[in-house]
Amino acid sequence: MFRMAMRRVVVGLVVAVGLLVGVSGVCAEVVPVSVADRVVVSDYGTESVLIMHYHRPDGVYEGWNVWSWAEGGEGGGVDPAGETDYGPYFVIPVEDRSVRSGFLLRKNEWETRDVGMDRFVTLSDSKPITEVWLVSGDNNIYTTPARVDLTTKLVAAFLDGDDRIRIAATGQLTQRQRTAIRIATAGENPSTYSVSRVERTKSDTTARIVYDLHLTRKVLPGDVGRLQLTIPEFEPRWIYARGVLDSAAYLALDAELGHRYSAAGTDFAVWSPVSVSAELLLYDALDAREPSRVVPMEQGERGVWAVRVEGDLQGKAYVYRFVSYGQERIAADINTYAATFDSRRSVVIDLDRTDPEGWGLVANPVREHQTDEVIYEIHVRDYSVADASCPEEHRGTYLGLIHENPAEGDGVSTGVDHLLDLGVTAVHLLPIHDFSSAVGEYNWGYWTALFNLPESNYATDVYDPMAGPSEFKQMVSGLHGKGIRVILDVVYNHTSSSFEFSPFHQTVPNYYFRTGDDGLLLNDAGVGNSVADERLMVRKYIVDSLVFWVNEYRVDGFRFDLLGTHHPETVEALCEALLAIREDLTLYGEPWTGGGPTHFPKGAQRGMAMAVFNDHYRNAIRGDLDGKSQGFANGKGGNTEAIREGVAGGISDFADEPTESVNYVSAHDNRTYWDKLEYTLPKASDADKRAMQKLALGMVLTSQGVAFLHGGSDFARTKGGHHNSYNAGDAVNRFDWDRKAEYRDVYAYVRGLIAIRRAHPAFRIPDSETVRRHIHFLQLGKLFAFELDGAAVGDSWSRIIVAYNGEPEKHTLPLPEGTWSVMVDAASASADEPLAAATGEIVLPAWSMVVVWSE
Repeated sequence: MFRMAMRRVVVGLVVAVGLLVGVSGVCAEVVPVSVADRVVVSDYGTESVLIMHYHRPDGVYEGWNVWSWAEGGEGGGVDPAGETDYGPYFVIPVEDRSVRSGFLLRKNEWETRDVGMDRFVTLSDSKPITEVWLVSGDNNIYTTPARVDLTTKLVAAFLDGDDRIRIAATGQLTQRQRTAIRIATAGENPSTYSVSRVERTKSDTTARIVYDLHLTRKVLPGDVGRLQLTIPEFEPRWIYARGVLDSAAYLALDAELGHRYSAAGTDFAVWSPVSVSAELLLYDALDAREPSRVVPMEQGERGVWAVRVEGDLQGKAYVYRFVSYGQERIAADINTYAATFDSRRSVVIDLDRTDPEGWGLVANPVREHQTDEVIYEIHVRDYSVADASCPEEHRGTYLGLIHENPAEGDGVSTGVDHLLDLGVTAVHLLPIHDFSSAVGEYNWGYWTALFNLPESNYATDVYDPMAGPSEFKQMVSGLHGKGIRVILDVVYNHTSSSFEFSPFHQTVPNYYFRTGDDGLLLNDAGVGNSVADERLMVRKYIVDSLVFWVNEYRVDGFRFDLLGTHHPETVEALCEALLAIREDLTLYGEPWTGGGPTHFPKGAQRGMAMAVFNDHYRNAIRGDLDGKSQGFANGKGGNTEAIREGVAGGISDFADEPTESVNYVSAHDNRTYWDKLEYTLPKASDADKRAMQKLALGMVLTSQGVAFLHGGSDFARTKGGHHNSYNAGDAVNRFDWDRKAEYRDVYAYVRGLIAIRRAHPAFRIPDSETVRRHIHFLQLGKLFAFELDGAAVGDSWSRIIVAYNGEPEKHTLPLPEGTWSVMVDAASASADEPLAAATGEIVLPAWSMVVVWSE
């Protein structure tokens, strides 16, 4: 990542090429000029540079920078190198002039973006400097100053209430323009709406000039999606229905959307209240160039278009063709249950035909309390792609996850037998919702395309729309048969595509994603778009999708990516809907965002069935995620108050109950814990690092709350130090099963601790009152220790003492009178036979723990 030092250069005016009316109403001359003669290319360590000039009509540039990348490569942030009267300019080193340079203009770390799509500059192949000029809100990339257009532009118009339109412009409207505003429906015999008041308003999402147009009467439902705005000196503009669609006239909250198959005929239904027409396009072959049938759909109440097509349509591909805002729009069915491998067309399927033999006969494994869960996070492909014992055609697939390979002799178990032997209660699968990747392309899947079908890349036949659903069900059934629950990592906060590339946008433009008053996508998720779950039909979509996965695929819970971007009302609605189906579903999520405002932070889950990741405890154990700071388990001491809070399940921190805190030390993001040790302590011995690995995972497994393990951490998983391996491929991400044999002592330690946790309710108390009454923290100098009253919670171990030594030297634990059974020491963990009997005291080596009990 580049990070340029600021160099301020003020360039005098040469010739005026435009006049702009600023926010204050004062006319200011703005002149785009070249600074190529002031930039020394060799200062940037390359043979070429790209200079980008940036102009904002409001003149506010604080925090704005460029995110730049060579097409196909990684990106980096670039701060201004200087400024002219036009605005700041950025100098971007170019390694290869033959490769286009991609860029986005952003505020701070993705707080917002100017122009919400990737843009590219074709670099000069004959000159060392390429220079371009940009204007806020203008998609154009100007290659000469004389072509820069600085005239005031109308950039957005939204119907946000049934009698209110919000518009945004790059400059102020004149009084003549205000009084000449005309609003009418498009086409013959237009309906007109008069403006009673034009009110300038403050915007929280843009620096544009924003006005509210108050109408003399309410817009009729039949006119929504048909309105145009005309203002003198501007091109006529469509008025997009946005906030108004949350009015009762447009809410189809009880509608069954998608396709409903039967051999006699299939019913199709889609919500698009802004469309003037909708058609169903059917294809006999999945890859047919032209549809075999075009079936008009009928508009019903509250924006639902529907049609029934007689006959058996099993396996037929289809899309919808909408006409809205003067455009024809083709979109896959966002509610579909099957699709072509590229997600461009939906496919009609009989879901009953995807049921494997015996489907539904194996009961879902149940748990009594959320704290009973021991969660193991894995990526479907990573888990089996390098498992030599797995049939080659199943490696990296849903079926590879349930491959049976118990340990024999000195070998190690893999496949489902690894999970069974380890003793975890549930697997957390990184996203398996259909996502946008080429066939065979590696990705974690955090860019969903369609939410109601399994990703085809994890099926044995990528091109068969039935394979993904069928083999996913086989996987679920196989895991359930072993007593292992299935939790899906779900990404309802953003999608893989935007604008004309998004089936959501094409179905109802500017509704499913958060947009500012200027129409630009808001970037709460940090990846280009954010799902607007505050809108009621979007919330319905999310809840309906979750309910579908529980009912159809019999999954046992969900982990919500960037839960902090969702509104509390959405979380309440999904909890209510899901728990009405099954009270034992496991629900948890990330209480943060990708850089935007946090709507559901830690603490918002209080009193819900939702748990959140306890990053306070994580940081206290390990230090920071990717840097050099150390924590309790890998340094010298640490934040013992944060350790105390974590051990108690966060109930004096952000949680009402320990069921709301997910305790962990590492996950798929950032450095694995072992890689953190390698990076932070490069001179540490292998023995010390093994000790730190055992201690960190032991702390997670002996604390109150929900236990979460990064898959492979039980045998010191490494990714070679890679801290963001979402697309790094198999070489970095695969499960290295040979490593399980190499670190079998770590594996055995974790397995023993899991067995202890599952056998002894004292380590998984579900309510805060009991935790406060029956956990007692001990003052023992540099040791962190606590006693659990096992008898009071029905545990067969009457008195339990747990001690952690987070120091690089040994320390002594004084024991109360009597004989104590040692179940965990620095080397081993046993749920059955004691490792030793102890009286008086126990010595804890550096970075170690003990668990002892007595009558």
